[in-house]
Amino acid sequence: MKNFLQKEIKLCLAPINYVYLIFSAMMIIPNYPRYVPIFFYCVSIMHLFNNALINKDIEYSMILPITKKDIVKSRCLLICVYELIGLIITVPFSILFNFIMPEGNAAGIEGNIAFYGLSLILLSLFNFIFFTSYYKKADKPGLPFLKASIAFWIFFMILEFPIWTKNIFGISYFQMMDKIDSESLIKQLPVLLIGLLIFILGWIVTFKISSKRFEKVDL
Repeated sequence: MKNFLQKEIKLCLAPINYVYLIFSAMMIIPNYPRYVPIFFYCVSIMHLFNNALINKDIEYSMILPITKKDIVKSRCLLICVYELIGLIITVPFSILFNFIMPEGNAAGIEGNIAFYGLSLILLSLFNFIFFTSYYKKADKPGLPFLKASIAFWIFFMILEFPIWTKNIFGISYFQMMDKIDSESLIKQLPVLLIGLLIFILGWIVTFKISSKRFEKVDL
């Protein structure tokens, strides 16, 4: 599996995938939705699958002494690591923004601990829909990406609506979720832990369903 994962990194990751990590710096844009840089990681995933399709990666992988399950597992691990690296890169930019813009982000949630927990949940939703849809046929990633993207933005609005209306309805919990003071950050830790748990369990479920569907694909 280690060697096969290295193959994924060397042959499937294109230069554009590394370029998309630069979009993590968008976290310092004033009054800008914080989930947008996260979505660029999803766009990068679509490019990765498209690059693998052009290079006939599945056909090449099938002649190796591995199973279809291994093919899906290595791709799941690659994307999991890629997304986590992307989130980690955004952290210093979020901290920098909080220093240079103490008035906060008027376009939605702040780049705080709660944001990262919710981002993990958002990515889990995208991963599940994209992977399980793609491995039904394992051909073009366009339609699976469209389905997953629609779900991403719908869930984005669901997550942001309480933040947008926190002052209108005066709900203290949602107000706390949008703060960056030390007391609020501590209270946000459960959101991060729940997000991390969902991200891990989500990948397990995504892998199992995707691998079962890929087993039925006639290559």
